[in-house]
Amino acid sequence: MTDEQQNRSEKHVDAVLQQRFANILKYLSKQHLLVYALLFIIIFAGFYIRIQNVSRLVDETTGDYMPGDPDALAFFRYAQDVLEHGSVPEFDSLRYYPYGYHQVGEFSFLAHTIVLLYRFLHTFNSDVTLGYADIIYPPIAFGFALLFFFLFVRRIFDSNVVAIFSTALLAVNKSFLFRTMAGISDKEALAIFLFFLTFYLY
Repeated sequence: MTDEQQNRSEKHVDAVLQQRFANILKYLSKQHLLVYALLFIIIFAGFYIRIQNVSRLVDETTGDYMPGDPDALAFFRYAQDVLEHGSVPEFDSLRYYPYGYHQVGEFSFLAHTIVLLYRFLHTFNSDVTLGYADIIYPPIAFGFALLFFFLFVRRIFDSNVVAIFSTALLAVNKSFLFRTMAGISDKEALAIFLFFLTFYLY
């Protein structure tokens, strides 16, 4: 075989391999059932990873669940105020002592969201407490954020394959993982869900 024939043969093999790879991607992009099954597995696995610390968030004195972060503890107190009084206080004397904190209203949406989640979960299970709803809210928000991230990326790139790989990478991203762990009941988990939802709907 001459060098020219060998080059032609190699080019033919490369072209065939590229075409087969393109056909595989095209096939996978059309398999909606498979894609949604993979999406469910990714969301479930990410949720499972994020609730591994739940048993460590039990308060030894009360037996109830408590947030695992100082900021999250403040938001939990605001959620308690919403549950007991219907709104967050205008002034928080426990923050920035001795001056206190006046802009509590900016956390009203998050506090109401945690209370709504508590009422929803409590409807199905009377053992659910506000503390449990508070610590479990970030993993739940993570699940919804991942769903709308997948839908957004699929719409942008018009590819199930790109969307599913992007979603899998985001699910194990270190920064995203920390901000959506159980007990880290801060604004970021809800904000990232609303961020992706807004992009998708827009």
